[in-house]
Amino acid sequence: MLQFTPLPTSLPQSPESMVDTHVKPVTHHNAFPCRNCLQDGLPGEEMLLLHYNPFSPSPSSGCASPYTVPSPIFIHRNPCPKYQCDGSVPEQQRKRLLAVRAYDADQMMVGFAVVKGEELGQKAEELFEDEGVRFLFVYYAGPGCFAVRIDRGE
Repeated sequence: MLQFTPLPTSLPQSPESMVDTHVKPVTHHNAFPCRNCLQDGLPGEEMLLLHYNPFSPSPSSGCASPYTVPSPIFIHRNPCPKYQCDGSVPEQQRKRLLAVRAYDADQMMVGFAVVKGEELGQKAEELFEDEGVRFLFVYYAGPGCFAVRIDRGE
């Protein structure tokens, strides 16, 4: 079973107060994916567009990896429930083209793939066949925004 984590590092208590945060009204379907609840914003809702770094601050080596780059993400402006993983690929990812990146314990990229969302589960399992892979980050292939972290299930 795969473990999907929408926000692997925490956001500030008040993300709306961050300097680089923008309020964006949802204008159409399937364009504003919330990274907290893993549901798309609906027309009429407001989303926050903010700067987010999904990498943990210190890899096991103590040196920063050159791959630890931040990404823009959307979250609902109003509180929404955090996604609860059931082991299946979230609907938000199943309907998009995705870039999957595999990282080792030092947060160095050791594998990657571009897949249709419905192929994500199978590709994740394949990447995890390499024992050196510690986690996967999934990005939306078009805009390049961080989508979700995947870990091996327990």
